[in-house]
Amino acid sequence: MKFGFKPANRKFTILVVPEGASPVFRFRTRLALLLSLLVSAIVVIGLVLVLIVANRSHSSRIVALETELSSSKDYYESTVDDKEQAIDTLLTELLDLSEKSKTIESRMLELEQLEAELKAITNGNRQTGGLAPTVAVAADSPGEAYEQKGGVGGESIPLSEEDVLALINETKDSIAASLNEMPDLQSRLEQTKINVEKYKEMMRILPTYWPTDSARVTSQFGKRSDPFSGRLTVHSGLDIGGQTGDPIYAAADGTVTDTGYSSARGNYATIKHPSGLQTIYMHMKKTIATKGDVVKQGDKIGLLGSTGRSTGPHLHIEVIKGGVTVDPLIYLTIPGEDENQ
Repeated sequence: MKFGFKPANRKFTILVVPEGASPVFRFRTRLALLLSLLVSAIVVIGLVLVLIVANRSHSSRIVALETELSSSKDYYESTVDDKEQAIDTLLTELLDLSEKSKTIESRMLELEQLEAELKAITNGNRQTGGLAPTVAVAADSPGEAYEQKGGVGGESIPLSEEDVLALINETKDSIAASLNEMPDLQSRLEQTKINVEKYKEMMRILPTYWPTDSARVTSQFGKRSDPFSGRLTVHSGLDIGGQTGDPIYAAADGTVTDTGYSSARGNYATIKHPSGLQTIYMHMKKTIATKGDVVKQGDKIGLLGSTGRSTGPHLHIEVIKGGVTVDPLIYLTIPGEDENQ
């Protein structure tokens, strides 16, 4: 059985009828061509739809990337600003640390000079004039130094990388040197402290304490014209003028070995000190200490007067070493003398 129908060869006529009296257009085409055009149109439309969807997806991605890029840019700019501020802060702290390292060096020099002065004192040099260091104290901060010296100014020129590295190395070297020297200095100061304590103990058993409130010396130790006879005689002590009733103090720690009255000494007291020296206090109005008393340096032992062989109120003090009188000013320090040196 044969069929005469061949779909692929069938022909179609397409009429295009415009409005009005315009002629009608006729297009003849085969089914296969018509199907091919339809399939092509469907494919094109599908591709267009795919491209539209892809374009929208890419547009959204681009917008997201632009937003992310803008956010990253803001973040990195903020990070750079923070880092610059951190660098400025570190440079400021580095400069402050450098100034402090210089202050440490200055303090170390002060301690070394103080150590030298203390050693000079404990070695018997009584002309140092006390323990006050003579080194000027450095300012605690650059601002204080500027206030002390006056106004400052000039251009603000940032430090170069070489300047920063040089400042870092200088500060490290300064701090390292101070840290290396500090243990030795601390050890020396501890020993000096021990020596000072021994020195203070020694000074308490030596007649170094000024025995009256008055510092007016009326007659030195040695040869002089006798106030009664006018003849040249030896004055075996030191006369200190004052007001009747003024307190008289023990020049050093010791034990009162003798008190009494004589026509030459008037009321007197003798103190023996652990150093082996003796001191005698004469012409007192009244003796407060009694024989056998243990007194400390600075204790009141009597009242100033003019008893015995005396022309007026004063204290005659003698220092006896090995049975021989010596000049009391070898040991005594006149009040105010240290401050004036």
